[in-house]
Amino acid sequence: MLKLTMIPRKRTKRMRAYQGKPRQQMSQMEVEQRHKEQKDMLADNLYALIHQESSGRYNCVDYLAFTSWHRSVYDLLKKDRFSPSQRGESRIDEYCREQIVEWSFRVVDYFRIDREVVAVSLSMLDRFLATCKCDRSTFKLAATTTLQLAVKLLHPCRLGDLGILSDLSRGEFDMSDVRDMENHILKSLGWSLHPPTTVAFSTLLLDYVFADRDVSMTCADIDDLHDISSFFTELALCDYFFVTMRPSAVALACILNALEGMYGERNRFSAHILAVARSLNLYTNQDLTAACHRLWELYERSEECALHNGFAAPMEDEKNAGTVGSYVNKATSQDMVMEIASTSPVSVVTKQCPIATDDIMSDVQA
Repeated sequence: MLKLTMIPRKRTKRMRAYQGKPRQQMSQMEVEQRHKEQKDMLADNLYALIHQESSGRYNCVDYLAFTSWHRSVYDLLKKDRFSPSQRGESRIDEYCREQIVEWSFRVVDYFRIDREVVAVSLSMLDRFLATCKCDRSTFKLAATTTLQLAVKLLHPCRLGDLGILSDLSRGEFDMSDVRDMENHILKSLGWSLHPPTTVAFSTLLLDYVFADRDVSMTCADIDDLHDISSFFTELALCDYFFVTMRPSAVALACILNALEGMYGERNRFSAHILAVARSLNLYTNQDLTAACHRLWELYERSEECALHNGFAAPMEDEKNAGTVGSYVNKATSQDMVMEIASTSPVSVVTKQCPIATDDIMSDVQA
């Protein structure tokens, strides 16, 4: 089971051009001009993401399929940093990566940092692993380093909270190792540190679509669509299947799944979303079926799905009763919600939410 549940985004952090209200009486022409400017700004942001994506600087390859490497992480780090006993020979795999993503989400949730930090961290980690061979020990070091680096870039005011990250290794590495690894990661990535994330694509695209007032969807449903789409993007981070896919394509699959969960498979909003994406050159009739199916499989394995299936009342009854939250109505298999063994190849204990600093520090065992 993926230990991941939905956390609604803060409404104040969204553009929400369609919710904007003038502070004073404005003429119809002024209102239309304002909306046009907001749509143009959102389009410019989307074009910037598309340009980043098409540049190739943030692309990643299927590094787990590599059989030979040009260099090893131990060639980069100082020889005296790790004793021979600390140098593992075990290769990382998809399950290792899944566990480290879950750990990253637990850390940012504990410190109440926006989850997009994990998306930036994983982009840097995947691209670094495509340039350098790592075993499971140095994989933990690299993951810790990219997480700290992502926080430094996006939320520098929270960096002090993460000073204990080196303690998670129980003495396996310290902050000097993190500093050295950061230096090597920066050089390996060519300082390409601001990837176009899937959640950025989905959020901006939805904001662009709903900047038009003629879209017949309530504000509550729009907020639910944002939250569910974002959750699907977080699920996609957990699966190595999406590492080589373009973030824009994954974002579209996440939005389509969110709409299917809310309104059914044959909803009229999906075609509208695809038409808008096509007009922005974000979508070129590529087949998203495999990505959508994979995302549903991930959802069925998630803790969010298990919690939702535990509700006694039907989904529509809950929504009509005013229950706070977002709901996904998709038929699930009980076999897909079985608990996965808690033993992790990277020694990440699968705890849902630590309640004290000591608990966070015990999430990774030496």
